[in-house]
Amino acid sequence: MRYQKFSPAAALNALVECYFSWEGDAGQGLKVQSPPNCFTSITFNYENQYLASQNNSVPVQVPRSFVSGQFTSNYTLELEGRIGMVGIVLKPCSLFNIFGIRMTQLVNSRVPLSFLPGLPEAILWSAVKEQSSIEGRIRILEELMVSYVNVSMANVSIIDEAVDYIDSCRGCVTVEEVAAHLKISRRYLEKKFLDKVGLSPKFYARLKRFAGLSHKIASSSKIDWQEIVTEYGFHDQSHLVKEFLEFNQMNPSQYHLLHRELSRFVKE
Repeated sequence: MRYQKFSPAAALNALVECYFSWEGDAGQGLKVQSPPNCFTSITFNYENQYLASQNNSVPVQVPRSFVSGQFTSNYTLELEGRIGMVGIVLKPCSLFNIFGIRMTQLVNSRVPLSFLPGLPEAILWSAVKEQSSIEGRIRILEELMVSYVNVSMANVSIIDEAVDYIDSCRGCVTVEEVAAHLKISRRYLEKKFLDKVGLSPKFYARLKRFAGLSHKIASSSKIDWQEIVTEYGFHDQSHLVKEFLEFNQMNPSQYHLLHRELSRFVKE
């Protein structure tokens, strides 16, 4: 089983974080837990369908091709048999900039790709499925994104700058500091941010800090917890644990042990 990431062409760096593919065999059953990561996605599944749940909700079948918005806490995928999917991991404002949809509609959701206006869902899914190689599938996704560059760039606004600034601070920044940096009012920032990203700037900043924190914990072989407390601006270790439990429903030590095993499936 192999999960791979692919970098986009330079012209797409403002639009696409990466592409991914996941192929293999889940046998009689495999559960994979994933934390929120501050990105949105478009995904095509060309093998066995699978289930997804969040916050201990009842698992539901995931559409064969879907778009997802921001997730505010961890989710679990339940897979059986053949795994085969590719997708586009999109920057937080990309779906709004391309399709003009209010992103609050997609928070914690995976909805059929037909939700996006003008996107030929059936044609794209068939093209992805009929390709015989991962490279060919990724090429289809890249060509799709290239076709949206101009419309996306035309809709870039100061909210894109706000996202970039929060990201550059790794989420360790207040809403007041973001508004002051951009010389806009807090009210304007909060209203427009909600439309473009789906979350408030305060919550997005918390989520961005958590995403960086969870990645570091998952990818480190040995962890200095006090160093992490200082690096990510927590008051103390209990504050770190509380934040981690809210977003991931497990403490940092449990997450570290779980993902040391899963990391062997990832090929950058």
